[in-house]
Amino acid sequence: MEVGVDVTFSVTVSTEPNQCVCVTGDDAALGAWDPTRMVRMSREFTGNGSRKLWSTTIKLHTHKTYDYRFVVCKDSHARSTKAETNLRNGNSTNNGHGHSDMDCSSSDPSPVTIYKWETNVRPRVFKLDGSAARPILPEATFGSYDGMTNINKGYLINQCEIQIRLHSSPIYMWKPKHREQTYSIKCTAVDYSQQGAPEDDDDSRDSPPLCQPNDVYACNVNDHELSVAQPQGPVGLIYKQNDYIVFRSQMPDPATMGFQLDFYVFEANQTPKFVGSSHLLPHKQKDSQVIRKVPIIGCKYRPIGELTVECLIARPVKGLTLTLESSFQTHWKKKDLERGMERSLDIGHRGMGASYSRVSTLKENTVASFAAAATHGADFVEFDVLLSKDKIPVVYHDFAVKVLYSNKKKHSKESELFEIPVQSLTLAQLQSMRLFSGEHDVEINKEQEGQCVRHDPFPTLQEVLTSVEDSLGFNIEIKYPQQLIDDTWEMENFTDVNENLDQILRVVFAHAGPRKIVFSSFDPDTCILLKLKQNKYPVIFLHQGQTNIYVRYKDHRASTFGWGINFALSEHLLGLALHTEVLLRDLSLLERCFAHKMVVFVWGDDNNDPKIIRQMRDLKVDGVIYDRIDCHKPEHQGPEFQVSSAKAAASFMQVVKGDGNASVHIFDADCQLTKPVA
Repeated sequence: MEVGVDVTFSVTVSTEPNQCVCVTGDDAALGAWDPTRMVRMSREFTGNGSRKLWSTTIKLHTHKTYDYRFVVCKDSHARSTKAETNLRNGNSTNNGHGHSDMDCSSSDPSPVTIYKWETNVRPRVFKLDGSAARPILPEATFGSYDGMTNINKGYLINQCEIQIRLHSSPIYMWKPKHREQTYSIKCTAVDYSQQGAPEDDDDSRDSPPLCQPNDVYACNVNDHELSVAQPQGPVGLIYKQNDYIVFRSQMPDPATMGFQLDFYVFEANQTPKFVGSSHLLPHKQKDSQVIRKVPIIGCKYRPIGELTVECLIARPVKGLTLTLESSFQTHWKKKDLERGMERSLDIGHRGMGASYSRVSTLKENTVASFAAAATHGADFVEFDVLLSKDKIPVVYHDFAVKVLYSNKKKHSKESELFEIPVQSLTLAQLQSMRLFSGEHDVEINKEQEGQCVRHDPFPTLQEVLTSVEDSLGFNIEIKYPQQLIDDTWEMENFTDVNENLDQILRVVFAHAGPRKIVFSSFDPDTCILLKLKQNKYPVIFLHQGQTNIYVRYKDHRASTFGWGINFALSEHLLGLALHTEVLLRDLSLLERCFAHKMVVFVWGDDNNDPKIIRQMRDLKVDGVIYDRIDCHKPEHQGPEFQVSSAKAAASFMQVVKGDGNASVHIFDADCQLTKPVA
């Protein structure tokens, strides 16, 4: 029987007081890449300042090669709350109120929080040949090996993350003289899990216990130096006009955790003075995005003002198993053209390009269009994904479908144009429509129509993943509506942001195979969740900037390039996709992105000009998103689809809402246009 040997692992890394270092790898003794089974290391102070050495000894089999990585986690041994004790004893933490809809904890009794981990594409490796009795591996530097340094922030395992955001003048003091003061805000997590529990009979405690100060990290998106989350100082962060402060913390269940925000008057050369507090009680709603107004209670226990906060809850995807074996989130390699020369990636916009505005053999966002893009040399194709009414991810470019409807009962020759939200139609309803383009009834030629459904609109994400050659990369844009500068929304009553992504990510991880995938979105919160909910694929922040072509977004992060760059750095995104029109007005933005080693794509109608494409390549952008050169897209406002039968039209009309700015054109059984009754 083979006897194992003790192997010593060691790594130097700076950590916070509530953090520890773990090692994981491809062997059961190393946790088999399972984040809940990592091996905790012990800290040793080396006496040379901030350098800290962590080490552990593990018994392993000889004559075997091992892959491994180092991970910085929350130190579960630093404290043990009553809630954690109850979980270990098998008791519930629902306080008798039933199961919480926001409960993110798994059956594992120990919640796991990863702060950062090594993400070189290839893990560390060593081989035991049996020559040493007690092998001691060379002291490692966290994140650096094989000539590369790649460190990524953690992802959600069995906890939720809540972000508390203060922006757009969130503090309103009732006395005018207090409104002119500058305030510093400190956020502390509060454990409400034992409030009202039978064993909690200590009348001397008037409030629930505060958690470790380092449980809440903070950043200021509008301040480049503070844009990356870090532990708070004694009085938190100073809020100034136009700032965007984010407090973030991970917890097993937001329904049992709240926050206390302490306010300090901040004056130069003076000690900050405490003036009051606000309390955010545990979040027990299903909504992932909420805005809350809470009073600021002064030192005399009276309200002195009001605080407006924006909250985002990120939840892990149920049923999705993520390991620490590999990650491409921080990895990007430029395409080699000839003899090591680099070139920008060619990314087909919606496959072969936007096409609903003109008659074209290949329609955008179809399997055939994606396959043709690959044939014509595209490295990636970019397409949009959103959910149908029956929660199936489909490929389509807008939130609503423009449908032409003629009602014969009205004896009118005029048709009506309706816009029906995609999320209001089932997959069967979406796929029952026939293409309509401008003044033309688009007839797909018989040879194509007889082959398969590859030319049909609204393919499912699963169909695209499984039908298109996996050598073609996918830039999957997640559609999610935002508020515009005029306070209107791109789409009302949309699916919850967590549910929307959960459905899409399950399909991607089930069917992606070896395909290269990049996620992207114009919605900042969607980008945040894409980064937290999975640890494999990189995330790009799509940004339109301050352009005259589109209505600006109200969210500062999505409307100004400077904010967008800080936001991408704050959330450790791979990079940004910048609007070419705006970028050409200020090329220093490109230099700033490159200075931070961010990947940069460019998009926009300007990219349909071959001269602009060449200019973007000369500027060394990483990817150019563009339509077919011979297929330019004018602004399209007409109907795009027709319904193929009166029966189908009746089904559609049940979901049509609004005051008559939409449409459905009816065909008879032979697919001939039905003429309105004169």
